[in-house]
Amino acid sequence: MVTRKLGRGLDSLIEEREPVGPAEPVGVECARIRPNPFQPREALDDETVGELAASIREHGVLQPVVVRRSDGGYELVAGERRWRACLRLGLERIPAVVRDVPDDRMLEIALVENLQREDLNPIEKARAYRRYVTELGLTHEAAAARLGKNRSTITNQIRLLDLPDDIQEMVSRGTISMGHARALLAAPDDETRRALARRIEQEGLSVRQTEELARPRPAPPVERAEQVRSAYFEELERRLRERYATKARIVGGRDRGRVTLDYDSAEELGHLLDLRLPGD
Repeated sequence: MVTRKLGRGLDSLIEEREPVGPAEPVGVECARIRPNPFQPREALDDETVGELAASIREHGVLQPVVVRRSDGGYELVAGERRWRACLRLGLERIPAVVRDVPDDRMLEIALVENLQREDLNPIEKARAYRRYVTELGLTHEAAAARLGKNRSTITNQIRLLDLPDDIQEMVSRGTISMGHARALLAAPDDETRRALARRIEQEGLSVRQTEELARPRPAPPVERAEQVRSAYFEELERRLRERYATKARIVGGRDRGRVTLDYDSAEELGHLLDLRLPGD
């Protein structure tokens, strides 16, 4: 089986289906078009749409959008920014090519369209990848092959969603970078991650500094004196268990503490009281 790689471009995806109606662009009423329901981008940059609207006012729509028929109207397959710019300008129609695109391809096309333009923030991209592998039932390796990416790229991006929601929001806003976010994943718990995220924001920590602070610290070595003490009392407890045939515990140190012997009946208690531990 030949693996399809989506990195080639949108045409390689869309052209695999026969067009519905004229192959050439037709004028479609802007009001009859709905956004792609599988769109991975959560928000369009208003300034970018405004700049495109100014360009369309001056030069017109240079590239048609792609739509599919749906419930008496149309759904966008590709070209949401152009469509929204036309709406802002109050244009009645937009050039569009009508294609027959099934649901399982809509997400692929929307994802590729955005990835080709580097159009998603890191968290949107992570959610898009997760949705892609989940809804299409793909492994990370299979998704990477279809998208023309490395498997580690897919996996590392999706791992960002293991961060708490408030840190994900900081990444989405650009308050902390994706490099910082990946470094925070090494921290042992969410509270540590939040504290480090605040320091990144307030102190301008570098990614390398964040990696160092997030790295789990090994437990301090047990002092030699404590090891000797532990071995000493373990040996005493062993001898007590053998002598009294019951569970024995020593709590404390050489100068102060207590010895506990367990018993399960009045007879056992009397037996313990009658016994003496021989001296050395």
